[in-house]
Amino acid sequence: MRLRARLAAALRPPARAGVQHLPRRLWPSEEAAWRDENGVRHPRAVRRALAALAALEPRGRYGARIEGRGKVVTGPASALVLRDADAEIGFVLGLTPDGYGAEPF
Repeated sequence: MRLRARLAAALRPPARAGVQHLPRRLWPSEEAAWRDENGVRHPRAVRRALAALAALEPRGRYGARIEGRGKVVTGPASALVLRDADAEIGFVLGLTPDGYGAEPF
């Protein structure tokens, strides 16, 4: 029985009481701060953040999820709250040139 208890404890997710929540930034007023904190100035990081937002799942260091009527994009240092579809479109259009340059995709 001891072995079974140890295996169960190893597979159990950690308790949520000790989890530190990421600071939340609001789009568009704090977009620049979010990009600086999470390294979303490099093309590869921009592409990963956009892919996470499109797939609504973690993509490496970046992830996204639906929360209420909007979405939350998380990075390694903070989270960015996109309140509605208009905010999401503005966020994507603001990041796309940095991730793909002037090339059509």
